[in-house]
Amino acid sequence: MTFAELETRLKSRKTPLAICLPEDPETVTAAREASDLGYVDCLFVGREGPMRDALAKAAPGFSPRLVPVGSEEEAAARTVALVRAGEAKAIMKGAVSTPVLLKAILNKETGIRQGNLLSHVLVYEWEGGLRLLTDGGLNPHPTVEEKLEILTNAIAFARRLGIATPRAAILSAAETVSFKMPSTMDAAVIAKMADRKQIAGCLVDGPLALDNAISLESAHHKGLVNDVVGRADILVAPDIDTGNILGKSIMYFGKVPAGGVILGASVPVVMLSRSDDRQTRRNSIALALTGQE
Repeated sequence: MTFAELETRLKSRKTPLAICLPEDPETVTAAREASDLGYVDCLFVGREGPMRDALAKAAPGFSPRLVPVGSEEEAAARTVALVRAGEAKAIMKGAVSTPVLLKAILNKETGIRQGNLLSHVLVYEWEGGLRLLTDGGLNPHPTVEEKLEILTNAIAFARRLGIATPRAAILSAAETVSFKMPSTMDAAVIAKMADRKQIAGCLVDGPLALDNAISLESAHHKGLVNDVVGRADILVAPDIDTGNILGKSIMYFGKVPAGGVILGASVPVVMLSRSDDRQTRRNSIALALTGQE
């Protein structure tokens, strides 16, 4: 599946997207563009005056449903409440600060956390299909247990993208286990757990260097032969530094179409960067709505 095919699939119906504090031009523009595509019904949750000012400046004529609130904290809480009530199927971050929105999502009594961990996934289009890279956005130095949660989130999302049995590569700088490189040991543990059927619905191998994960030729040169090497659908980075740098390299050096969402809540969450271009914003929203329509 490609991003274009993903959008085509979404156009069968409009899906409600709650946008938290859409008081800046970038968020309003992204919402307007998504709405114009015909598969998004935007709910603006924020302070009425600033929302109307932003609409007038960035998207005159655009009339989303407004849900007025009095503060940033109330906007985050109300956005989450709309999801709990079934009125929104995805969330997009606007001018609300990330800690405020995450606090509302993770609230033990009123939040929408579904799994044990929130994680970021970058989805990029390469060689005619969608691939996943995680986690370059939320968890700085994940433990083995946290890497399992990150992988679990990615597996579930890959299935929603139509990848029935995703192949996951647990990345490191080498394909052999070294006691001097903890990431190789983490990867080996996760791969062995998969071998013992402790990870369901996914083929896993690791540790794998990036070339062995995405290139059959490189893998075979190293004597690696299995169903994962050279054709991984999911790349699990050893830490946030690696995931962030690799993700931005894919997008900026490779000029590869991409988008990203936060997983682990009952619905996906889009957290756009001001540096994201129009296509990245569009792809991210489409990803958030996939499987929610």
